[in-house]
Amino acid sequence: YVRHVLRLKPLDPLMRAPDHLLRGIVLHEVMQRFIERTRDAPGDITAASLCQQAALVLEDRVPWGAARAVWLARITRVADWLVQSEVNRRQLARPAALEKTGKLTLDELGFTMTAKADRIDLTDNHEYLLYDYKTGAPPSKEKQKYFQKQLLLEALIAEEAGFNELPPGPVLQA
Repeated sequence: YVRHVLRLKPLDPLMRAPDHLLRGIVLHEVMQRFIERTRDAPGDITAASLCQQAALVLEDRVPWGAARAVWLARITRVADWLVQSEVNRRQLARPAALEKTGKLTLDELGFTMTAKADRIDLTDNHEYLLYDYKTGAPPSKEKQKYFQKQLLLEALIAEEAGFNELPPGPVLQA
């Protein structure tokens, strides 16, 4: 009755919860800023540096104080693990590109594939490691087999020099 006859809609809640899309955007930006700022300064790969970047991104992107506090606490809780993961990655390769769009045209099919890589690392042997940041649970093997093809497409684009200034090369890990 209220909705159809009176045409009233519920008010927006006082504390609107941020959605999954915003969470993904925020965490991608946190990682991008952190990697950019530590690319040439490996000594800055610390939990404090990561949390500082997270606080700046949250202040910019998340207008809800309570949500900012909760998200920063969650990032702080996993900061040591993220930093150790980054140290391990840097032992294998160096960051070559972040949030990089690439494309590959298949002339015989008249089709162009495009993909945006969250992160592309390059080894000393000119091999690529591709990363796709996830904020939720990783996809199951079944989902990867039939639906989650993003990294496979990015690997094909990287091998064919589709990421502009990055040279062609084999993909070691995707």
